[in-house]
Amino acid sequence: MNYRPHMLVKVRSDPLMNAIGGKVAGKPIEQPMPCTIRISGLIPGHRCASRETVVGCHLGELGKGMSTKVSDIQVAAGCMNCHMLVDGVDPRWFWLLENHPVTTLKRILTATHETQAMLVELGIISVKGQTLI
Repeated sequence: MNYRPHMLVKVRSDPLMNAIGGKVAGKPIEQPMPCTIRISGLIPGHRCASRETVVGCHLGELGKGMSTKVSDIQVAAGCMNCHMLVDGVDPRWFWLLENHPVTTLKRILTATHETQAMLVELGIISVKGQTLI
């Protein structure tokens, strides 16, 4: 395998993205996913939005480019407020990186892990020969 970080395979998955938004096989799931990013609360007077606003947020820089996002495998469930921060739409993202850099980046990494675990539990992500514990 020839490793080229800028040319990594990307996964596109409507079932994965829909599950984060609260639907599996076209039907609403019992309880929508919570925001796993949870960085809005680091900003004084700001907090996460409701579960109804949670969508799959594409995180990270590797694989981003002109007219392309990172792989759907690298998404995290994020509320509207956290999504706007991560996407840079809300300029307070730069305040977070300046004032809480380690906590912000740790939350991003943890959010990916939490989201993937929930997607495994829903049966959206599976690994050949897996055992769930």
